[in-house]
Amino acid sequence: MDYNKAAEVFLTTVIKRGKAEMIHRFNTYSQGEHLVLGYLYKEAGKQIVPSKIAKFTHTSTARIATILNNLESKNLVTREISRTDRRKILVAITDKGRHVAEEIRVEACSNLARVFEEMGEERTESFIENFKLFLEIGMKLAKEDKEKEEEKNA
Repeated sequence: MDYNKAAEVFLTTVIKRGKAEMIHRFNTYSQGEHLVLGYLYKEAGKQIVPSKIAKFTHTSTARIATILNNLESKNLVTREISRTDRRKILVAITDKGRHVAEEIRVEACSNLARVFEEMGEERTESFIENFKLFLEIGMKLAKEDKEKEEEKNA
């Protein structure tokens, strides 16, 4: 198999007009405010500092500060100074934020379920397994590349 040709076909398929729009639709659940809100929803009850959110989202702390400002203005999160370490700001999701995060999750699942229903059970199961493998290998290779880059710069 010519893997470079397969990669080209894959990229062309993904970026074709219309298909890119569909991918963008699903990406809205995994970036920006939605991603941060989902993370806080999942981590509810824990003490979360903005730097931890930045690490999870692979975003700068400045970008996280902007996102948190927006979420706070919508009463979806709160920020308070830590009682044990006044240098730390703790972020928590509000009841309204939990409700919005749950609505976002339900909508995302509903949209995916509609696609999966069209694909059928066998193709859906195969797609999920193959996509998991695709992500695992991609993450492994990215980690190896990062380690090589760090060794080269050391």
